[in-house]
Amino acid sequence: MANHNLTSVLPVLLLVCLAALAISAGCLKESFVAVTDITVGADKVTGAEVILNVTTELQNIRGVSTGISRVQLRAYDTASGLVVAEQTSDAGFLGVGGTGSVTQIITLPRTGSYRLVSTVFENGQRKGQGEKTVYSLERLVPDVQEIGLSITDTDFLVKKVAGDRATIQADIYFTNDNRVPSGAFDVEVKAKEEDARLLADKQRAHIDSILPDATRVSSVSLSVPDQYNYLVEIIVWKNDTIVKRGEGVVRLRPGTIMKDDTQLVTKKIETSKFVSEEGYRAGPNAIPTTRSPGFGAPLVLVVLVALAVLVCIRRRKQ
Repeated sequence: MANHNLTSVLPVLLLVCLAALAISAGCLKESFVAVTDITVGADKVTGAEVILNVTTELQNIRGVSTGISRVQLRAYDTASGLVVAEQTSDAGFLGVGGTGSVTQIITLPRTGSYRLVSTVFENGQRKGQGEKTVYSLERLVPDVQEIGLSITDTDFLVKKVAGDRATIQADIYFTNDNRVPSGAFDVEVKAKEEDARLLADKQRAHIDSILPDATRVSSVSLSVPDQYNYLVEIIVWKNDTIVKRGEGVVRLRPGTIMKDDTQLVTKKIETSKFVSEEGYRAGPNAIPTTRSPGFGAPLVLVVLVALAVLVCIRRRKQ
């Protein structure tokens, strides 16, 4: 009876042993870790650099992990093939069929394209690799606070008064506080009536790249109705994005509040008295205006009077 029971159990034990051997053989296989995804984001963009946030997703698709996985991230310049930046971080223990991820921060120049390669190591052995390419980093718009371009001053000059309109020239001082050239940009200047905020005029000008620690003056002419007060908005555009704002005030009809705060007295400004001596200039390509040679009107009048006196004297002598 006992032998019969043993005979019936043997096939089951044999199957269990075979299954255990199969499982053991699979577990003893060398692990293979795949890079399933790489995501890239720009954490910070300055005039000179881009700080990238790179996340590498991992999965152990074969065998069992026997140690801590480490991810080596390298950035290769696609033009030269040189390594520009490198970062290595732990991804943890993946186990059997386990997954993990690691996020790394690298800083690259804000120019050109780069191939990002994530290589997985375990116990010093290379287990898997993945890559992604980022292109044309110079097209990324710098953060507003990081562009290094500041509006250091603004002057307003009266260039012309004709009838009820005045031409105001806004001189805007741009300073590049960055370590690299600013790159070309555009400035848009708007004149809005201070109370109603109605747009009186707006103009746009292109400014070439400014060297580091240098200042450049850009002039924009605005034609506005005289005897009004204006809020002048300055908007800096780069790659179709607003990267800087500034403002100023032009008061062609300022008001003064009396001491008792009950009466508002308005002052009238004779705008024509503030026209600059060099006269109105329409722009950088305008032809300078010069006076024609000849006598002025007062001198001609004096000459005519003198001639009339001489004629009278000669007639009396005759």
